[in-house]
Amino acid sequence: MKLQDILGTEQRYDIKAISTDEELTRQIQVILINLTLLDPPADGKFGPKSTAALHRFQTLMECGEPGFLGLKTAKKLIETKREDISTDVLILKITKETILKLRPVASSQLSDAEKQGVKAGQEFKLLAYEPLRGHIRVAFRADEFGEQSVWYVFDQHAEIYQGKNLVCPKPRPQSIKLANFPYRSQLDNYYNPTGSCNVTSIAMCLQYLGIRRRTSGGQFEDELYEYALQKGYSRWSPYDLAKIVKDYGAKDYFAERATMEELQDWLADGKPAVIHGYFTSFGHVMPVVGYDEQGLLVHDPYGEWFSSGYRTDLSGAYLRYSYPLIRRVCMPDGDFWVHFITT
Repeated sequence: MKLQDILGTEQRYDIKAISTDEELTRQIQVILINLTLLDPPADGKFGPKSTAALHRFQTLMECGEPGFLGLKTAKKLIETKREDISTDVLILKITKETILKLRPVASSQLSDAEKQGVKAGQEFKLLAYEPLRGHIRVAFRADEFGEQSVWYVFDQHAEIYQGKNLVCPKPRPQSIKLANFPYRSQLDNYYNPTGSCNVTSIAMCLQYLGIRRRTSGGQFEDELYEYALQKGYSRWSPYDLAKIVKDYGAKDYFAERATMEELQDWLADGKPAVIHGYFTSFGHVMPVVGYDEQGLLVHDPYGEWFSSGYRTDLSGAYLRYSYPLIRRVCMPDGDFWVHFITT
């Protein structure tokens, strides 16, 4: 198959599907090489480097199809010329002696084979990068570290430049609001309207990220409710909620001890999150869609919370819940349960 075969269709291909088609893989690789986003050769193997280069192309060209190849990406791959795209190579500069990791966890949790020491002042050419909860995921152009080309580095120990411009980490803005974030009330759900804040919150995030539904009827949150039942997932388990997100083709980096700073950095990068808290005696779940100096902006699916209880007759869209409130109801024991959701 070729990219031209995708034009005029609504087909979407994930990385696994691309990698099984050698003709399509080579065509994409040749284009990315010509655009200087990938180093030769075009070997017909769609591995981590090709994946990173395609993701970089989609970011630069604003394809709006993260995580898969569809009509928009195929069309832009065919039409884009080298002069249409920035050819400045991304450079990773190590600012403090640190450790590269194969997983974004504390280095003490990794085996020696899963980490690599690097010294301050070292520089590396990159294919792509992605900020990720206190770390930066980087894909190296060259083979400095053997077959492993994708690593994580602590974001306080590194900087990424494109030309002379610092592109990561970006200064955190004082406020952020994820515009056009869909709001869904749980109270009109077909299934368990008073107890389905969890799947309703996940549905809002998946819709915002452009994740496709699997059915055409009813509401997205009811579809997720049914899916959880079919799979034997508990809607109240954060780990099972993360499984739902992943099963639908997105990513859910769930953390039990997240920090407010990690959450703000995530939101500032344009990505949604979901928090757990005791807004009710049974617990409650809601998306976070922004922040400012006073608190977090949330889409509360149950309405608006007051100290006297919920007003379910009010909209829960873009509410500001103060930081003292969040700390009181979401971090009573010091833990902060957050789903960092992305494509």
